[in-house]
Amino acid sequence: MMQAKWQELLQRFSQLSARERVMVLVAVFAVAYQLADLVVFDRQYQRIEQINREIARDNRAVGDLNTELRLLATRAQHDPNAVLRSEIEATRERVKQRQARLADATADMISPRDMARFLEQLLMQERSLTMVRLQTLDAQPLSTNTAQAGDESPASQSPVLYRHAFEIAFSGGYLATLRYLQALESLPWRFVWDGVDYEVIDYPQSIVRMRLHTLSLSEDWIGV
Repeated sequence: MMQAKWQELLQRFSQLSARERVMVLVAVFAVAYQLADLVVFDRQYQRIEQINREIARDNRAVGDLNTELRLLATRAQHDPNAVLRSEIEATRERVKQRQARLADATADMISPRDMARFLEQLLMQERSLTMVRLQTLDAQPLSTNTAQAGDESPASQSPVLYRHAFEIAFSGGYLATLRYLQALESLPWRFVWDGVDYEVIDYPQSIVRMRLHTLSLSEDWIGV
């Protein structure tokens, strides 16, 4: 049926004059263009509506946040502890900064565990040296933590830097002792020499007593 209608329209169109045919084609193209324009416009309109809804939702969220901030500000004005809490937060931030500085300062210091291990292992590599004593001393804080029991203020949480000291004594000759000291100095980590005592007991045999220390944020002698 549709094909018959289409054939009828084509027949009627073919009977038109050339001028009439042009007018009909122009009218058809104009209608098609308007329909296409309506489709595109409808899509754009829907997109704009979606954007407007998103903007409205965001505006409501911002308004809600501003309302919450005003309420918090009002509460803070009537809160006698607001200033104290502000000071506590500022102190906590300073504590974090201090902890970071201490961590940086001790990053390349040898750990107490490794210090004890290398003191013994490097000595054993020098067969002419004999261990007499290796002693680890109690860790000593380099900053004082005066926190009281139950005190949770930021000051009570201040990090403490600990000094871990060692005393080692061994016997042997001068050249072997020199090689041992050079091996310790060649370690890729830092430590601090506190003193070396070299005593000749029966040339060329000597007793060497050394004291040295490293630094750590931990009080514990991990693995020592």
